[in-house]
Amino acid sequence: MKHLIITLALITATLPLSAQKGLRINEVFEGNIINELAMHESLVKGESLEPFKLKVLHTVKFTTGNSARDKVEALFKEDMQGRLSDENDNLELEYRDGHLYYAIVQIADTKKGLHRYICYQCRQETGGNSITLVYMEGKASLADLRKTFKKK
Repeated sequence: MKHLIITLALITATLPLSAQKGLRINEVFEGNIINELAMHESLVKGESLEPFKLKVLHTVKFTTGNSARDKVEALFKEDMQGRLSDENDNLELEYRDGHLYYAIVQIADTKKGLHRYICYQCRQETGGNSITLVYMEGKASLADLRKTFKKK
């Protein structure tokens, strides 16, 4: 019985981490591009996200050099190929100095009827590039997200 409980706990603990599975940026979330110890990770799901019309909010933040920034940006752009369309209702992009600076992209919806979004922000700071990468899933529209998470 104890073995069954431990097994179920391990399975349950890994389920939310697979939300962005199938996306190229999952390599970043899994620590394959940036060492996990160098990232600040946050995973929120459940009732606390209901006011925002979200079910999953998974975020990683890290500071890195230009080479790793370029890899992460390339992975994000590959995932952008799965976006719903180029219409403003599904996409918001901003470039600075030839690099992606800020993006919110709605990608193909899940079978559950939930919208999926990937977000990227890269700020140049002393010591490198501060990158925030986000995966969100829920019933929120891009307009809802714009109201909730105002761009700085």
